Amino acid sequence: MSSIMVQIKEYKDKPDMVRHTIFNIIRKYNLMFREEYGQMVICIDSKNSWRREYFPEYKALRRKNRKEDKHDWKAIFEIFNQTKDELNDVTPFITIEVPGCEADDIIGHLCATKHPGEPIVIVSPDRDFVQLHQYPNVQQYSNLQKKWVKAKKEPVFELEEKIMKGDAGDGIPNVLSNDDVLIAEDKRQTPLVAKKVDMLIKDPEALGTTVARRVIRNRTLIDLRRTPEELKKEIDVQYNKEHKGSIQELMSFFIKHRMGMLLESLGDFETRNK
Repeated sequence: MSSIMVQIKEYKDKPDMVRHTIFNIIRKYNLMFREEYGQMVICIDSKNSWRREYFPEYKALRRKNRKEDKHDWKAIFEIFNQTKDELNDVTPFITIEVPGCEADDIIGHLCATKHPGEPIVIVSPDRDFVQLHQYPNVQQYSNLQKKWVKAKKEPVFELEEKIMKGDAGDGIPNVLSNDDVLIAEDKRQTPLVAKKVDMLIKDPEALGTTVARRVIRNRTLIDLRRTPEELKKEIDVQYNKEHKGSIQELMSFFIKHRMGMLLESLGDFETRNK
């Protein structure tokens, strides 16, 4: 989504251009990775993440900023919802969207449960996925920086550090700070020095029960192994179901929408099952 957002202003009245851009990005990465990594799985954010129910401040500032910025978000989401349905209906790829789940939940669960001998590549620049590098069969490629994403430390240790420090971009404070500190204009986070981070990694209760509860708060929100079990089961259902699309359906779709350049590259959309 981020790679298209810079173009959305001029494309907001041209859904065909947005559609073409999305399909072309998918074509590119299927061609790039299918031989080594097999079947592509497209993971889609659902509305009303379970994290917002658990922690109402989750991504609250993003929602506020979205209301204030210049983009026509209603038009953007209409275009993406339409294209999302088309991806599910006509492509030969596995497309997963589970109510209450973010794409991160889907990716995290599949990485944790796929056979260790089956190679997986996550195409995303998001360092939230570095925790999944703990699985030896998982790699990550940044589609924005055009390079492989590497853990700076041991992936499990990076995860523990992030749990203690929080994630300001997602509205998650560090464990010394109150829930609303990132959305209240008159509040600031309590500084968290490296010594205390190390102390809390070793003993989450070292600074008392209030901080220990905040460690649980952040672990629940950040550690992708904490996705609720009922959602994990639904991810499995979606992953294993028979999917609608095929190369034949995709060819008809490209002809219908006069997507000649993609029609010429139809073979790039073929899958390779490992």
